[in-house]
Amino acid sequence: MQLCFLLALIVTVVSIFIYLNIKNNIKLKILSTIIGGIVSLAILVFPLLNEENIILNGINSFFYSLQSIGINQDLSIISSINLNSVLGISYIVYIYLIFLALPLLTASVILIFLSDIFVKLKFELNKNKKLYIFSEVNEKSIFVAKDILIKEKNQGIFIFANYNRENNIYDLNDIKCIKLSQDIKNLKLSNKNNKVTYYLISKDEEENLNNSLALIDKYKNRKNTKIYIVNNSKDAPIILDSTNKGEIELEIVNEVERVIYNLLDKYPLYLNAINNKISILIIGCGNTGKEFLKSVIWCGQVMGYKLQITVVDIKADIIKEELEIDMPEIFKNYDITFINANIKSKEAISKIKRISDINYIFVSMENDNKNIDSAIILRRLFLKWDKSNYNRKPIINIWIENEYKKEQISSLVNERASSYDLNAFGSIKDMYLDNCIIDFKIEQLAKQVHLSYDKKDVDFHKYNLLEYNKRSSRATALHLKYKLYSVLREEYTGNIKKDLESYNKYLTVELEELLSINEHDRWSAYMRTIGYTLATVDDVKKYIVKTSDYRHHLCKMHPALVSFDELKQVDDCLNSFTSQNISLEESDRKIIRNMPEILAKYINKE
Repeated sequence: MQLCFLLALIVTVVSIFIYLNIKNNIKLKILSTIIGGIVSLAILVFPLLNEENIILNGINSFFYSLQSIGINQDLSIISSINLNSVLGISYIVYIYLIFLALPLLTASVILIFLSDIFVKLKFELNKNKKLYIFSEVNEKSIFVAKDILIKEKNQGIFIFANYNRENNIYDLNDIKCIKLSQDIKNLKLSNKNNKVTYYLISKDEEENLNNSLALIDKYKNRKNTKIYIVNNSKDAPIILDSTNKGEIELEIVNEVERVIYNLLDKYPLYLNAINNKISILIIGCGNTGKEFLKSVIWCGQVMGYKLQITVVDIKADIIKEELEIDMPEIFKNYDITFINANIKSKEAISKIKRISDINYIFVSMENDNKNIDSAIILRRLFLKWDKSNYNRKPIINIWIENEYKKEQISSLVNERASSYDLNAFGSIKDMYLDNCIIDFKIEQLAKQVHLSYDKKDVDFHKYNLLEYNKRSSRATALHLKYKLYSVLREEYTGNIKKDLESYNKYLTVELEELLSINEHDRWSAYMRTIGYTLATVDDVKKYIVKTSDYRHHLCKMHPALVSFDELKQVDDCLNSFTSQNISLEESDRKIIRNMPEILAKYINKE
């Protein structure tokens, strides 16, 4: 008995270990526990049967254990246990616990299976409606679902895959939805033409990528299917660009990039600029700070303005080295200074003080508290340094992830009720509401930019359009408003319709040429931030034999990374040994010529 008690205990411990290590599958968890209970009970009963044949004894103990599932135990069999010892008492308590647990666990499995059957039936009955399918229930997916509910006026069916009891912490009462325990890859859709949109918003970005590849393989021939995949990695666009997506519309959602684009759209870099100089101060240059820095380099190329960037970080030297590898031509072409210091150090403060014309600050360090503390200090210091009227207020943007803190920042005041005027962004609401995923405004304008190159009325996310092209169109689109401002200045209102009318009044051939130069400067800065370097004519002669293209996208080399005035000379040299009729300056001029039409179409689509 002692040996059997020990063996049963080991089996129980193993089954508990398996239960704890099975993720997101409550049925499998319970089934593994039932099996562990059956085996444990069979081991405990084995010495009580006293059959002469060991094999027969084992079979009978197993069948006895199975009977306990249906509360059909013969309790007389355990009457032989001696209760005068600790082992005997422990033995019988152990058996009774299993007697009690097995029927309850079995009933739970039956209820779960019945529940799944009813849910699947409901799913089948609603297949002809517009479907919104989420890879799992989490805070992010709930935000997106609620956003869709508002914008789509409560139309369609919401489905959450990978649902289990652990998801009960999330409140889904406001969303009439179907909860399925299966993985999103295993949901079966009909080939009917009802519209289906997948939202791959799991916390594990690698899982999002794997799910997107599985869904593309499964449904690439199905029409009216769209996939949003949340992934901030560099490899996801490369992998998905290399995948034949067939009829599927795919949109990669880089959360941080989208929030920063919205920030640069809502709070342009030229606000509060001094002496036509855009002077940016970045505090903290981790992943978010780097993304902001890259965007600022090209977005800050505003006609009539000079751009200066200062970065403060305790690891600034290391970060600069990493960026030099990632973007080799950045530091020799743009005014970027790195200060290797803590923002609260005398060194950092004294160097910042010497930069008298900072107009735009971005704070993004390790946590919300540090960001708030640093922003408050900077606000106080800039006011204090302004000896003329103590009213110097650069735009200060703070990365705040906590939604509740973010809401309080806008009304943050000191002990005398003076406002700090801080702009907080980066919370989950900013990431998943405010037109960051559904109806991303810059995406809508980027589609019109793309169509200005290709007049065919094709969808921005179909026909395997490369992510490289989509991102380039987004950057171009964001900068169109900056171009309007650079022309209109004091007359600029931020209302695209009114500003476009004013812009058309000023439009001349000379202005178009100046804006074309500006667009080339912006494009060159953008290309350098994604790692491109200058390809000389000699370089092109060598690699065009292999690539059949004057650009080398694998090496990230491009011959147009010269000044606008030099483009004609480069064109002539390239056309002397190719038959492609290359005109590098034409693409810059084309955007400017088409700018009124692009903006007009965007206004009509809104």
